[in-house]
Amino acid sequence: MSTITKKGQVTIPKPFRDNLHIKEGDNLLFELKGDTLILKKMERKSILSLGGIAKGRKIGFGDEREFTQKVIAKRIAKEGLKGG
Repeated sequence: MSTITKKGQVTIPKPFRDNLHIKEGDNLLFELKGDTLILKKMERKSILSLGGIAKGRKIGFGDEREFTQKVIAKRIAKEGLKGG
C-alpha cells in the first residue's frame, strides 16, 4: 500500500519495481479500465532503432539530416523520449 503525496506522487513498492525491473528514469504508462488503474513499463528504445529511416531516399546530406531530424522529432512526440 502507498499513500499519495500533496504533489500527487506515489511510491511503487520495491517488490513491484524489482519484478518489473523499473528504475529511475524509466517511462511508465497509466491506463484506466473502469475503476482499475493499470501501470505498464514502457520499453526503452535506443537511438539505433531509428536506423534505416532514410533508406532509399536520394537526397543531399543537408536534406537528409533535416529529414532525419523531423522523423526523430515525430517519433519522440509520439512515443516519448527513451534513453537506451
